[in-house]
Amino acid sequence: MLKRGEFLIFLWALVARSALCLADPSPECIVTEYSQLKEATENCLEIVVRDLTVPGGLTADFNLQDGARVTFEGTTVFGYFQWPEWNYSLMRFEGNNLTIEGAPGSLLDGRGALYWNGIGDKGPPKPFFMIIAVTNSVFRNINLLNCPYHCTVIKGSDGVTLTGWNIDCSYGDAHGAHTTDGFDVVSGNNVVIKDSTVVNQDDCVAVNQGFNMSFSGLRCSGSHGISLSVGFSKTSFYDNTVRNITYSNCTLSNSINAIHIKTHNDGGPGEIEDVTYEYIAFSDIINFAINIQQDYANGGSTGVLKGNIPISNLQFRVCFQVLQPMQLRYSFFCAERACTNWKWSDVSISGGVVDSYCNFEPEGYTC
Repeated sequence: MLKRGEFLIFLWALVARSALCLADPSPECIVTEYSQLKEATENCLEIVVRDLTVPGGLTADFNLQDGARVTFEGTTVFGYFQWPEWNYSLMRFEGNNLTIEGAPGSLLDGRGALYWNGIGDKGPPKPFFMIIAVTNSVFRNINLLNCPYHCTVIKGSDGVTLTGWNIDCSYGDAHGAHTTDGFDVVSGNNVVIKDSTVVNQDDCVAVNQGFNMSFSGLRCSGSHGISLSVGFSKTSFYDNTVRNITYSNCTLSNSINAIHIKTHNDGGPGEIEDVTYEYIAFSDIINFAINIQQDYANGGSTGVLKGNIPISNLQFRVCFQVLQPMQLRYSFFCAERACTNWKWSDVSISGGVVDSYCNFEPEGYTC
């Protein structure tokens, strides 16, 4: 048992330790100039990025130590640069067991209006806003403004959670923004994206490859929908495989599509399996409430069906929709024997007067 004096010393040590935890990190771990970033990421576990300006043509590269925490304060701004290729990004995160968070009122401003030209990925190269290549990490309360191109790209990640995000590209509606995907999962496992808002001009979420993912509590406006886009590889079955994906408690409004699954008929073999949509609400959908197509290539429908990437064990449960007048409710356009074991329950519609189109019917639904 501690004596009174020993107890007071012990208590003082606890208070001092708590104060240190609440204080700013050491000066070399506070980044206010781009030139300070490399040293901070190499040497610090607690990093504060405060009102940083990243010069045009440079990437804010957070190649972090195991267990590092990064907090963004104030506004981080990225200078304009005409990038020579499409694979560059304004920010990149790598590491294990990371915590990346935005302080209240913080903002990452991609200055997308300097890049937008009304033709998206058909014009000069534009940078991704952020690439995430991490394991066992959490990104929370991140506010992205005006993405030049795709906003958030997750690739090669295992065990990553994104929560409390706000992606705002609404300024682009009247200023030529295109291809401003909110969240793209190029490849990943155990990915969770939840309780976030996306206002943009392309997919709210798009999954290209991966396993064991959950998307919940998303609020999407102006997008092309919550999507699976599979078949980018010409040769790799693994790279064209998506399995065990759940979308739940999501709302979509003022969107081109709500739910969109597209398999690329110019891609190699693959599969989509065990995908569930539940408690999805949509309104003011311009084209399709649910659009599933196996004829996709080069950014659109070709009319040429191919069963290179079959879709199986697809479930729709408790979906509600209100469509703009004269729009198709659903389109199910499947290659022969390439759609199996789809189930449909408690899906209701209102509005929209044009019938659905289907060459395949889920169990529980008659086209």
